[in-house]
Amino acid sequence: MANISTPRPFRVAISQDDVDRLNRLVQDTRLPERPFADDVSWSYGVDLDWLKNLRKEWVENFDWKAVEAEMNKFSQFKVTIESVDVHYIHQRSDRADAIPLILLHGWPGSFWEFHKVVTPLTNPPAGLPAFHVVVPSLPGFGFSSPPPKQEWGMDDNARILDHLMTGVLGYQSYMAEAGDFGALVGMYFGSKEYPACKLLDICAIPANPTFGALLTLPFWLLPVSWRQWLYSKIYTEDERKGLSRVGQYLKNGLGYFVAQTTRPLTVGYALHDSPIGLLAWIGEKYQELVDPDILPEASHFILTTVSLYYLTGTFVTSTLPYHENTRSFSKTLRVVKPLGVSHFPYDCLNMPIGWIKSQHPNVVFHRYHTRGGHFPAFEVPELLVSDIRELLVSQRSVFDY
Repeated sequence: MANISTPRPFRVAISQDDVDRLNRLVQDTRLPERPFADDVSWSYGVDLDWLKNLRKEWVENFDWKAVEAEMNKFSQFKVTIESVDVHYIHQRSDRADAIPLILLHGWPGSFWEFHKVVTPLTNPPAGLPAFHVVVPSLPGFGFSSPPPKQEWGMDDNARILDHLMTGVLGYQSYMAEAGDFGALVGMYFGSKEYPACKLLDICAIPANPTFGALLTLPFWLLPVSWRQWLYSKIYTEDERKGLSRVGQYLKNGLGYFVAQTTRPLTVGYALHDSPIGLLAWIGEKYQELVDPDILPEASHFILTTVSLYYLTGTFVTSTLPYHENTRSFSKTLRVVKPLGVSHFPYDCLNMPIGWIKSQHPNVVFHRYHTRGGHFPAFEVPELLVSDIRELLVSQRSVFDY
C-alpha cells in the first residue's frame, strides 16, 4: 500500500484564539425570543428552550481546555495512509493475552464517543479478557484529514483502517466493534476480503426484510388491533418495539439524511462557522437517539462533540459520507465472520434477529438491552463492554494466540 508514513505522536492543542472565537460566537448568536406557536416542542424540529439552555451551559460552564486535558490522557497518534492523515487512539493493555480491538464511530459521533470504554477494556478486573484498543477518527472527522477523492466510500475506509491495524500497528488479527457508519466499515471487515478481522460486534446492523416478512405487508390493511395481534405471533416484544422505532424514525427523523445525501455542501457550508447552528443540527440527533433517562446527563458530552466538529472544521467533510455512500446504502453487505449483535432500545435501526441471521449467517451472539440508544459507548459503557467481553470469551478460539 503506497504513501504510508511512520506513526507520530499527537496531542490535542486547539489554539486559544480559535477557542476564544468559538466562545464569542456562542455568546453573540441571537436566537428567537419565543417559538412561533405554543406547544410545538420537538414536533417541528429542535426545541427552542432546549437550545437556549444548552447555549447557556456552553457560555457559563463549558471549558474546552479541560476537555483537551481529558483527551490527552490517552495515547494518540497520526499516520498517513493513502494520503489520509488518520488520527487514532492506541491504548495498549499490559496483559500478554490482550486481543487487538478497533472501535468505529459514525455520524454525528467521533473518536471521543468511546472514551468511557477504553480503560475498562485495556485494564479489566482479573479473570476478564483484555484488549489493545484502537479508536480512529474516520477520514473527514475530528483530527483525521478529509478523504482524498470524490466517491470515497466506507469500503475505502475499511481498506485503510485494516492497514492501520495490520500494516502500521502490526497486529496479525483483530476484533472490531462498530455502529452507524462504523457498522458499514465493520460489515466490509466481515467479508472474506479482510482475513485479519476475526470477530465483530455491531450495534444496529442493517438487514433486509426476509421473504416471509414481505408477505406480511398486507397486514397494514387490517385494523390496528388485528395487526398488532398477528405481529405478536411473529415477532418478540423487543422486535416489535424495534420495528416501531424504525418506523417512527423513517417517518419523522430523516430530514438531515435527505439534506446530507443530496446537498451535503450546502448544509456543510451553512453551518461551518455557526456553533449554535451546529448545536441545533447535531444536538437534535442526540435528543432523538439517546436514552431519555440518560439524556439529562449528556449535555457536556453534546457540547464536547459539537465543539470538536467546530474547532476541527470538519462538519462539512463529515456530511460527505451520506452523499458518497449511496451505493453502500443500497448494496446488500454480508458478514460471514462470527458476529455479535447488540440491541439498544433507543437506537434507530434495531431489526428483528431473524432478518439479521438471514442476511448474516454467522450470528453467534445477540442481546436486547433495556437501556441505551445510538451511542452506547457513552450512554451505557458497562453494557457495551460486557457484550464485547462475552462475545470474545465465546469465540476465543478464532484467535490463534
